[in-house]
Amino acid sequence: MRLPDQRDGPPDLPAWRTVALPVLFTVVLPLALFYVLQSQGVSQWLALTIAGAVPALRMAVECATRRRVNSFEAFMTGMLALRVAASLLTGSPRVLLVKDAGFGAAAGLWILGSLLVAKPFAFQVGQYWNGPAAARAREAAWRVSPALRSGLTRLTVLWGCAQLLDCGAGVTVALLLPVESVPALNRAKGLVVLCAVVLATLSYSRRHGRRHALSLFGSAPLITRREG
Repeated sequence: MRLPDQRDGPPDLPAWRTVALPVLFTVVLPLALFYVLQSQGVSQWLALTIAGAVPALRMAVECATRRRVNSFEAFMTGMLALRVAASLLTGSPRVLLVKDAGFGAAAGLWILGSLLVAKPFAFQVGQYWNGPAAARAREAAWRVSPALRSGLTRLTVLWGCAQLLDCGAGVTVALLLPVESVPALNRAKGLVVLCAVVLATLSYSRRHGRRHALSLFGSAPLITRREG
C-alpha cells in the first residue's frame, strides 16, 4: 500500500546532494545562464525567460521520470510553470522581475494555507525528502504524536512568513534597482533568507527533539510512548 506524499526511488540521498541539487537548478544555473545570454547580446526579457525555464524543466523531467506527483511536487511544478507563463505575457523585463518576486507571496500563502488541511507543508516536505520506510514511520508518528504535529505546524508558519518577507524585499528590489542587477541581488537575498530559515529550523528541531524525544524530519521518528 502506498502512503500519500511518499517518495519513490532510493531510500536516502547524501545530505550534500539533497541541498546542492535544488540550489544548482534554481539559483546557480538560471543566474549563470541569464548573465551569459546578456553578454551575448540577448535582450533582458528573453534572457530572463530562458533562465526562468531551467528549474521548471528540471522539475518536469523529475516528475515524468517517476510518473507520480505528490502534493509538494505539484505545488513546485505549478509555481514554476506560472513563472514561465508570466514571462510570456509581458515584454517588459521590469514587470517580469516584479512578477517573479511576487510569486513568493503566492508560495507563502500556499504554505500558510496548508495549515487548514490534514497535514501542513512542513510534514509534506519531510515526506518528499525521506524514503519509503521513513515516510511510513513519519505517517505513523503523525497520527499518535501531538508534539510532532505541533512542531511541524510551527515550522510551517515560520516558512510561510519567511516567504512573504522574501517577496516584499524582492518586489522592492525589482522596482527600485537597475534591471541587470536585480537577478543577482534577489538570488543573494533569497539565499540569505533561506539560510536564516534553515538555521532557525535546525535549532528548533534540535530543541524540540531533545524535549520530546522525537525527530521532526529524521529518517526514523523516535516515538517512545503514545503522547496525549
